[in-house]
Amino acid sequence: MQFIFYRRLNEIAILKGAQTLQEEKNEVLYQKILGELLEQSYHLKLGQDLFKMYLCFLVANDENAFSLTAEKEGEGMDDNLKALVLKDLTTLIQLFHSQVITLSVKNQEKTESYYKLYEALEKEPSPESFLHTLIAYYKQYGCGNMNRYKAFKWQQDKGLIGISECDPITLKELIGCNYQKEALIKNTENFLQGKPANNALLFGDSGTGKSSMVKALLNAYYDQGIRIIDLSKADFMYFNRILPLLRNRGLHYIIFLDDLSFEEFETEYKYMKALIEGGVEVKPNNVLIYATSNRRHLIRETWEERQGQDIHITDTRQEKLSLSDRFGLSLTFTSPAQNAYLEIVTALAAQYGVDIDANRLREKAIQWELAHGGRSGRVAKQFIQSLL
Repeated sequence: MQFIFYRRLNEIAILKGAQTLQEEKNEVLYQKILGELLEQSYHLKLGQDLFKMYLCFLVANDENAFSLTAEKEGEGMDDNLKALVLKDLTTLIQLFHSQVITLSVKNQEKTESYYKLYEALEKEPSPESFLHTLIAYYKQYGCGNMNRYKAFKWQQDKGLIGISECDPITLKELIGCNYQKEALIKNTENFLQGKPANNALLFGDSGTGKSSMVKALLNAYYDQGIRIIDLSKADFMYFNRILPLLRNRGLHYIIFLDDLSFEEFETEYKYMKALIEGGVEVKPNNVLIYATSNRRHLIRETWEERQGQDIHITDTRQEKLSLSDRFGLSLTFTSPAQNAYLEIVTALAAQYGVDIDANRLREKAIQWELAHGGRSGRVAKQFIQSLL
């Protein structure tokens, strides 16, 4: 059996061994393949029938002409492409049900998106039926590393690198910032639906939920096609290398610029300004920028700069101070008043199952914020966690 579109699978030792075992019994080969499968399942956190789940993992993470087209176009892809991939799907279904290697592990969570492929293949579908399942799957979850990871960081020598462990925070945990949350949710949903959406700047006091809100959006909308590209200022000069990697994909990307600010001598802001305003290379429609900052004006202006000799001082100052105005959506996050802070504490106590008298909880919460530098959602959460 040879795959055409999924030709990388032809070189996978476990699959090659499984195909050999279909033709002849070989105990030495069986034990070798079993050991490799156990090792892969440990690193990939696979559960259920390990061989079947490993096969689904490979299919989910394979980038080829079919999977990439399905991710971007869905059922709108060319019918000839659909017909050509049926041979691969026939081979895949046969291999899935070969029962050459049977080993199950029950202690792994069914959290990976490719478990959906496992469930679909367990029903022994026809190649034609599974074709539509697979197209819908790639359209929803993407393929390759974009399927495997929710978020990415940039490394100059390696490109986009998947982040294995993302913050699991949910939107429900963000209390006391409903206006900001609803506004950013609406903007994100517009983005996903192909409606007009704005780059967003979340600015304000430390610990008030700016970064957490972006991370929570990722967890809420991952299965609708949102991915995050987490960049630092040092990465801005590589926008021209990053954007082509995203432009022709079927998913939606939020470039996340956390804790963003510039000193007066830093010039990286020019790369970001060009990206937002549109330089020679236009920002793709499937890319937005969400930035967080502790200050409204992203570029620090010094007194010396105000008194400087630049004959175009007004233009220079305007260029720097107007950077934040380039974001179509600006949301302010402020430290809560004491009553609002105590409401956050009470709500978090309920979420975390903290059993304590209400008056005692309020008293201890006030003591905590006095000892920890003020009131914020972060301080409230740290207080509740100290009670667990």
